[in-house]
Amino acid sequence: MKQDLTIPHGALDGIEAFLRVAERRSFSAAAADLGVSPSAISQTVKALEARVGAPLFMRTTRSVGLTQAGEMFLERAAPAYAGLADAYEAARNLGNRPAGRLRINLMRGAVQPLFEPIIAGFCETYPDIELEIFADDALADLSADGFDAGVRMGESLDADAVAVRLTGPFRFVAAASPAYFERHGRPGHPDDLRDHRCVRMRMTTGAMMPWTFEQGNREFEVNVTGPVIVNDFSAMMVAMRAGVAIGMIAEPTAKLQVQTGLLELTLVDYAASTSGLFLYYPSRKQVMPKLRAFIDYVREHLPDDITG
Repeated sequence: MKQDLTIPHGALDGIEAFLRVAERRSFSAAAADLGVSPSAISQTVKALEARVGAPLFMRTTRSVGLTQAGEMFLERAAPAYAGLADAYEAARNLGNRPAGRLRINLMRGAVQPLFEPIIAGFCETYPDIELEIFADDALADLSADGFDAGVRMGESLDADAVAVRLTGPFRFVAAASPAYFERHGRPGHPDDLRDHRCVRMRMTTGAMMPWTFEQGNREFEVNVTGPVIVNDFSAMMVAMRAGVAIGMIAEPTAKLQVQTGLLELTLVDYAASTSGLFLYYPSRKQVMPKLRAFIDYVREHLPDDITG
């Protein structure tokens, strides 16, 4: 029996607007992303809801949320739309020209050390690529959320993802400002951190990021306390530089702060290593010229002290 591939006229109208509002949880932010007015986005979504026959969003003066119908629609529409976008890009880039929008989901702590060294050169080298960086510490479903690739530490990646190493292994180190150490002294052992003020990081799961150390072949964690909790490494850096508390950050990130005298490292002999940063994408996803260009450029132009 021949499959009927006929799509009713107008059935795809409004899908992009719906997906962008669902992602941003804001009609005005979605409108800015798409370069149209908020009223145009609102009318487009209303027309889509009329065709669906159910409201897709719950709107209040302060927030926008998905209804049950909206959640169901998003679950099915997002991967389907991503597939259509891939098909369009594949055809458009048949001549092997890197072009189009490249969406990268990047863990927040990697934004500064990974992209500051390469962002200007990449955009100049590939003017036809529109680079979109989405900073997020949750492990994204790349296909469902419309991303071309993500960047995470190797420990967090699924076995079925294609992973490309971007950096060598690096350590997470404890650091604070010189003023903090003048007032509170220095810990001699990780266990001493229980008597110090520490900046804690709340992960997307709601749990606090553990402070992990190594001694010989033994890895252990220390439960710390302190006056500040953050969910972003840049906010942690602010508290550290202000002399409020000790923080735990990636050593490549700490390097410049140490060189300029803003931070000093402590407990370096106990610092725990990670596998490093990897760019990953679904194994079933074709590597488009724009993504291949990005991978090659980043691996070639990252500084030696980051790549290891």
